[in-house]
Amino acid sequence: MHAAVGSTSNTLDALLASAHAQLGIAVHDRLMAQGGVPELRDPDLALDRLLASAHRSAGRAVSARLVSERHGEPAEKSGQGAPRADSGSLGDCPAPVRLKYRRDAMRIAREYWPRDLVDALQTMLCLVQKLIEMLETSPHPAGQAREVVEQLDARFADVFLLPAPRRRPAVLTGTDYLAAVEVRLAGPAERLFHDVERARQVVDDEFAPLLTPVGGAGSGFLQGAGAVAQDLHDDLEYASTRAVDLSRAVAEVEKISSDFVGADLRDAHLDGVLLEGIRWDAATMWPDGWEALIRRASLPVSGERGILIVVGETHESAVPADA
Repeated sequence: MHAAVGSTSNTLDALLASAHAQLGIAVHDRLMAQGGVPELRDPDLALDRLLASAHRSAGRAVSARLVSERHGEPAEKSGQGAPRADSGSLGDCPAPVRLKYRRDAMRIAREYWPRDLVDALQTMLCLVQKLIEMLETSPHPAGQAREVVEQLDARFADVFLLPAPRRRPAVLTGTDYLAAVEVRLAGPAERLFHDVERARQVVDDEFAPLLTPVGGAGSGFLQGAGAVAQDLHDDLEYASTRAVDLSRAVAEVEKISSDFVGADLRDAHLDGVLLEGIRWDAATMWPDGWEALIRRASLPVSGERGILIVVGETHESAVPADA
């Protein structure tokens, strides 16, 4: 029974991928008909944009299905952002384990956030908006458009600093904190990577060829390039929501790896553990002999009564428990 279901699913995936590829060929052939971009009238332009949008939407659906099945996750619904079902395992991990592996968890979070990727996507959106306005107003926009494409390539490179997909455990246990961190970050990171890769393909396969039209395409170049640039803007707007999803996942990992307010850490081994930046309070229980040292290295958190943060420096005066 399971074998039959798997075979049917594989056949469906193959059909979807084939349909997506054939639609891509049709769109490319239409845009590049007879060696150059045709003089497009409004109905033709609308149809081309509809075909191109359908092609990219099909690509998103196929990619999301294949990625989700590869990692054993349900395919997400469009526009709903990254699924949050796996995030609960982070907070469920025992506090001593989270503290023990905190340094590694923070390192992994930095790997998944090599740059401010939300800012990178916003910069790309501004560049494409500038490109659209340029195509509408400049009589000879090709040279300026190439400069914008070069700037876009630099921002694409920021996103492609994300780590390559890694093998995930089939089943997470309560003490497998670093694996849970990987699971929480890898999903939104891979979705962002795939969406930005698709946007870069739009630049390389659809927009860049229009910058050197064969035989002089005249106003057809302006219309064709403008349509592709608008679709690129739409794709990057979608990808920017993925960047926000990833930023929230990174912030969640950092918060859970640093929040030990009220935690029972009596069984934790603190030698060599990264303590700077952790939050705690009077209810936090430390191993014997550690509370006085932690208190001397802590300061009150502004605006949060009773919450302290380890700042990594030893202070001669103790912080009151009710600070």
